[in-house]
Amino acid sequence: MKTLFKILKWSGLLIGLFILVVVISVYSLYPPTYDAPQVDITASRDSAVIAHGKYFVYGPAHCAECHVKSDRKDPANWETNILTKPLTGGLEFTLPGGIIYSGNLTPDKETGIGRYTDAELARIIRYCVKPNNELLFPFMAYSGVSDEDLTAIVSYLRSIEPVNNKVPEKEVGFLIKGISVMFFNKPFQIQKDIPKSVVRDTTAAYGQYLSNSVSGCNYCHTKTDEITGEFTGPQLAGGGKTPSATEEPGVWVYSPNLTQDRETGKMYGWTAEQFIQRFRLGRGVKESIMPWEAFKTYSDNDLKAIYKYLVSLEPVKNEVKEIVVRE
Repeated sequence: MKTLFKILKWSGLLIGLFILVVVISVYSLYPPTYDAPQVDITASRDSAVIAHGKYFVYGPAHCAECHVKSDRKDPANWETNILTKPLTGGLEFTLPGGIIYSGNLTPDKETGIGRYTDAELARIIRYCVKPNNELLFPFMAYSGVSDEDLTAIVSYLRSIEPVNNKVPEKEVGFLIKGISVMFFNKPFQIQKDIPKSVVRDTTAAYGQYLSNSVSGCNYCHTKTDEITGEFTGPQLAGGGKTPSATEEPGVWVYSPNLTQDRETGKMYGWTAEQFIQRFRLGRGVKESIMPWEAFKTYSDNDLKAIYKYLVSLEPVKNEVKEIVVRE
């Protein structure tokens, strides 16, 4: 009996010591930092550059989807709110054990992007890394956006009216801090060989750029690890799992297969005109995490390019039986 007691005693002490080491490690390493490359970007005052940046912010790059605060439980009002309200941030993202708030993208010097230089702001957008190297949560995936397009985005954000709107600090518990330290300790899916500029045309090559580097289609339409966000399935073959856009507890959305598989491909047999028309219709499934309000504003030529890219993909058989699942 004494031997058993000693074993339990020392086991308890070792477990307690292990837990203490883990807790100290997490709190000492949080928030994680990363020395991302500097980004040589300077905002332009050219009206054409600013207009292109606005198109990206409210369209392909869908920045407004997260940086405009609106009631996500009422999809009927999303389009009006997202496309007309200022980019003052404050939208809540509820995570297991924490709440994250989107930032104020207006050039207010106290509460918005006026606190940063053009290069610092560009680095934040591209790598989710603040000037002090602190990593933001990897909600943005723009590491492959060209210097020219990133310049346009920064230029537009500099041109809008500053709004003083102090966004609440993120509220994160030990679980989120632990996951951040373990899995979010570097920028998400860093792309190499970032282009200076990309030819804007209707080719599949430009469609691939828009789809995967700007709009992030691959991040939702590819099956990923739910903790790390790393790809675990074939590119754009569907099966990506995300919480409902309406934030209903226990409601999940699975992305459809965008390859040209005859049996399981969502787009199999579609013409370019049908593809464009689908975008013009906007949101069909209220729970869908896809930013339909922004993507509805895509130009016809850009959608033609994306269509050509998607139909060029190798067919992958991957049946996604239900888009919306209530667990």
